[in-house]
Amino acid sequence: MKEETTLPFSFLSNQATIQERKMYQFFIGIDIGASFHVASCIHFQAFLDPKGQEWKRSKTMKFNADSAGITSILNAFKQVERQFGVQRDDFFILLEPTGGHYSFLIQQVLLYEGYTLFQVENKAVKNFRESHLGITEKSDAMDAKVMSYMGWHKTLHPHMHGVRLIKPASVSQSIFRTIMRDRWLLNTQLTRRKNQIQQLLQVTHPDLKAAFKKPSSPSVLRFILRYPTGIDLQGATQDELRQAMIEAGANSVATKASRILYEHSLYTVAIPVPHLIGREKWMIEEALRIEQSIKDLDKHIQELLHGNVQQGISPHPYAKLLYSFPFMSDNWACTLIGTIGDVDRFNTYKEFKKYMGVSAENKQSGTSVKGTRQTFSGVRDTRRVLFQMALIMIATKKQPTVFSMYYNRLVEREMNKKKAIVHLCGKIAKLIYTTLKTGQEYDSKKHAQACGIAWESMYDKKLENIDDDAFHDEALRFIGESPPTELEELDV
Repeated sequence: MKEETTLPFSFLSNQATIQERKMYQFFIGIDIGASFHVASCIHFQAFLDPKGQEWKRSKTMKFNADSAGITSILNAFKQVERQFGVQRDDFFILLEPTGGHYSFLIQQVLLYEGYTLFQVENKAVKNFRESHLGITEKSDAMDAKVMSYMGWHKTLHPHMHGVRLIKPASVSQSIFRTIMRDRWLLNTQLTRRKNQIQQLLQVTHPDLKAAFKKPSSPSVLRFILRYPTGIDLQGATQDELRQAMIEAGANSVATKASRILYEHSLYTVAIPVPHLIGREKWMIEEALRIEQSIKDLDKHIQELLHGNVQQGISPHPYAKLLYSFPFMSDNWACTLIGTIGDVDRFNTYKEFKKYMGVSAENKQSGTSVKGTRQTFSGVRDTRRVLFQMALIMIATKKQPTVFSMYYNRLVEREMNKKKAIVHLCGKIAKLIYTTLKTGQEYDSKKHAQACGIAWESMYDKKLENIDDDAFHDEALRFIGESPPTELEELDV
């Protein structure tokens, strides 16, 4: 009898694409805290309990976030290995990146010890616990056990939505991301200090704005340290004021500004306020210190991106690709690299756009879908940077790019301008993903052809001397954040 070779079922035509699924023996969830962590270690059979109670009753281990505590959890894992005869690749460890550096130490120690480690977004644990498991209990121990369950469930259903596993940040990525967050925080502090100083100057130096366009610039602040109030100017000659401005760094405007200040000092209405002079001095010194710290960080960022032969620092491989775009700055590149890390951890550009915070999502109420809107998820830093890029390209009329032409075309189609900017941010994110994924530099000619835009040679020119702080406040408003302002009233 002839053997039947045709099966009544369909399979993958290319058997080489069938990947062997790794089945783990133990699933570990670690809830991260500032001073201590809580870990659960659950065998996969506990999740097979028909009543679904065995994994919930499993014990957890609380350990301090120091050398002794981390050593104790490592010893506990080793004890499990010996008792059950398993290897380290039989453990699946899942933790949250909560608290920035709080999770970094144990993360790096576990990776060094050879364990399989993944991270899950912070809000995913809460959503999974409440929506999928129906558990309202919120405790460190329960969150650790829920992460163990999430790891087991994700292993069985790799394409499950709602739980996206990400590889832990490398040391390089962590450095990039941390240094940019530090710079952003310093810049926020500097803005607040300068706003406070501006309030004080309304009383101590009411005529300063007549002489300087930017009274909060470093050179002007150094000059104010020499002459704290408008009354102090009355005892100085114009030449003395000019020399003090030159020593403070205001060389280009010293002659004109000294003349204006000298003339105003003759009939100044500044009043003596001794109790404000000390506060003004402290704030100016603090602002100058922050300004210098930002300059030092910018120098360090430049070395991380472009390398430093003397210190043995190699250029980052993504730096050249990002700078192939017609618009880029060191701060933007550092933020993008620190957020993206390894682009290979993203499977599609849609996943990449959502992570960058510029994708669209449905407006949904119950089962009714009412159009689309910009997603509220994703990394805020990259969303802010992408909006800054878009706003600067739109505002730079003298140097058009394919991106600005794309925006103009959307507006000509009577699309709302804010919505067009969001579309432009998504376009930038998609091209960044493609460039980093393929390793090929951005080509404006191919981009114009793909967009159906007539190519011009000017599109190849790069924007130079980009002020990456421009449109900073506008970008914050676009992503739903408030720019830093000084809310306190001046108490004279």
